[in-house]
Amino acid sequence: MIMASSSERILVVDDDKAFRVSALALLQDEGFVVTTAVSGAEALQKIADTHFDLILSDLVMEGMNGMQLLQHIKQKLPDACVIMITGFGSIRTAVDAMREGAYDYLTKPCNNDELLIRVRRALAEKRKSAELERLREMVETTHDFSNIISRNERMQQAFKLVRQVAETDVTVLVLGETGTGKELIARAIHFNSARRDKPFITINCSAIPETLLESELFGHEKGAFTGANKQRIGKFEEAGGGTIFLDEIADLPLHVQTKLLRFLQEKQVERVGGNTSIIVDARVVAATNRNLTDMVAKGTIREDLYYRLNVFPITLPPLRERIDDIPLLADHFLAKHQSLARQQIAGFSPSAIHQMMNYEWKGNVREMENLIRRAIIKADGSTISVLELPQEAQTASSHEVSESPATTTVPYKNYLEQVVRDAEEKYLFRALKECKGNLNQVAKMMDVDRKTVYRKIEEYKIEVRQFKE
Repeated sequence: MIMASSSERILVVDDDKAFRVSALALLQDEGFVVTTAVSGAEALQKIADTHFDLILSDLVMEGMNGMQLLQHIKQKLPDACVIMITGFGSIRTAVDAMREGAYDYLTKPCNNDELLIRVRRALAEKRKSAELERLREMVETTHDFSNIISRNERMQQAFKLVRQVAETDVTVLVLGETGTGKELIARAIHFNSARRDKPFITINCSAIPETLLESELFGHEKGAFTGANKQRIGKFEEAGGGTIFLDEIADLPLHVQTKLLRFLQEKQVERVGGNTSIIVDARVVAATNRNLTDMVAKGTIREDLYYRLNVFPITLPPLRERIDDIPLLADHFLAKHQSLARQQIAGFSPSAIHQMMNYEWKGNVREMENLIRRAIIKADGSTISVLELPQEAQTASSHEVSESPATTTVPYKNYLEQVVRDAEEKYLFRALKECKGNLNQVAKMMDVDRKTVYRKIEEYKIEVRQFKE
């Protein structure tokens, strides 16, 4: 059996069994997922365990009455949508309940058509409010490319790929080292697509224990395993209509890879412990910092899954290969975290810029932001003059370029140009050393043509034979 993804969830609270049974049947026939409770105390317990899109509650109940229940709900869930149900003689109390935050009220006996109209109206209003909130967040935090700081040519090529693929539903694989901004690219894809007003769900496949990962992604039925006290929808269903970002995709165990492959092929998931296929409309953007082709060869990644994921790859260069972005990023992070400073910080000293330009940045942009944040907090003056880099970064290679530019008694712009040249020369030395003087491999590593490599070698007067075996 195949069904659509889970509908909205409604909780019916009433100590009148006849009303509970009739409301349950009516709402279930309309496709809603309905739970019932016989008292306010039971309702609070169920609300603590499960998210409900709407709560229908009687006003007059033994023990905790409807008004008290409403107050408890609003204290814990201010945005909860509650419709009160009351007898004709308690309409004044129902109006008071609306002042306390209830969305609407109904009088008993309830006409079925009227009940459905009120329920649909409340849920439509809730969806509209949620959509407006998402749009407001989008305006406040732009997810185009303005929050990805780069003027580097390779990064601009990545942005071009994002623009090309965003409006499609093609699966995207983002490749790059830790800290290069893979999630930012995934967000840019989502928020530049037609799915922008739908959910963007992120899950780190390496951060969840293997025993829980399948349930987290695909959900589970009540009783599926020890501790499964209630049904739970997975991240794929949560992402319905939107995008799911699977970070560290290489860490998926093989049995979960099989279920992911089925989703990519058929757009269907099956909850753990269930026997029903659920159709889910969600786009997949995956990311990894590992070599998936090597993992396919070793048998740790399914080959058919690899080809399904690798439909549209986007590769992000590490920060050490986009040194022209370093001053730009430094200024961005300084402005972003300026509030941490004890006094206004104007910028970085030339020596600090040189230090950053010649550092390896193994943790990439994320490491840079953390180090600059720490430097801002510890700064004593109006300029950051040094960053606390790891000890091994303090010593430069003896045969490469000098520790610092020849002079610092020049205007800042001129000094910065010299710093960039020094860092570029140092990068070229590293590439030649790693490729043992093979200029074709150097050009491939640098992502430039051979002419550029020759020109740079001539510019810096480098003897290539010293790198050959």
